[in-house]
Amino acid sequence: MKGKFVQFVAGIIAGAVLVPTTHAAVQQLAATSSAQKFYVDGTPVQLEAYAINGSNYVKLRDIGEAVGFHVSYDGSTNSVYIGERPAAVQNTGTGYLTNGQPVTEENVLALLRQIERDWPTGTIWGTNKTPGTHKNEVPSTASGTIMRSYHVSNTYACGAYASMLSSLIFGDTANPGRRLEDLSQIRPGDIIFKVRNENNSIWHIIVALESPSDINAFRFTDGNVGGTIQWPDSESPYSNADNLDCYRGEHKDYHLEVWTRYPESVPYTGASVDAWFTPNQK
Repeated sequence: MKGKFVQFVAGIIAGAVLVPTTHAAVQQLAATSSAQKFYVDGTPVQLEAYAINGSNYVKLRDIGEAVGFHVSYDGSTNSVYIGERPAAVQNTGTGYLTNGQPVTEENVLALLRQIERDWPTGTIWGTNKTPGTHKNEVPSTASGTIMRSYHVSNTYACGAYASMLSSLIFGDTANPGRRLEDLSQIRPGDIIFKVRNENNSIWHIIVALESPSDINAFRFTDGNVGGTIQWPDSESPYSNADNLDCYRGEHKDYHLEVWTRYPESVPYTGASVDAWFTPNQK
């Protein structure tokens, strides 16, 4: 329906532009009430239409009411708005997220929840050999720089999923990444590399959804898990959960390396401990 609507409105606007506007031209046009019937997705609708030079002309506002889009007029700027009016100019650049909100743990969590709705558990996300896989098609300059430093793909597999999420939250070039030395200060949206101790190669890449708790536990999301995207399941408390203690000390197979895109001017608050499942989500 959306594509049809765009074409239809484009035709109306194009027709309006092509109609001569001089007084002499208007005198040559004969408008009569149209006898044609109108349907929207097979349902008849009543429209006040006029036939001019073999074409039907209707009020844009009437079309909006029929197909479900809003038309409004701003007399102060002599502007007609189809659909939503443009939002006020949003803040951009370092210190701000892609939705124009300042970089805070709370605002990052809100974006992560939206991303979960757009890219839910079970969505196909694997390597370039995974049938039907999605891939990172979001401009990812800053996060791509992080991935390249580990020689990890920015297009497919777990690294590309983490890179896409990072870009959807922090932007393409704003909020450049930096290594986080104190892992107890991991925050939502941070990129976590699981690195093999024997050869420093990358085993897996995840994105934090919480700060570590007092027992060092936190939740995360990741891609390329059996060729799919995974998020924590409120019915399974240990799904997509990890613990810093699993990577500390001697005789461990892996260690963690974390990159954050929170500006250094944004302090760690600890407000994101156990924050993924709010009371109304548990």
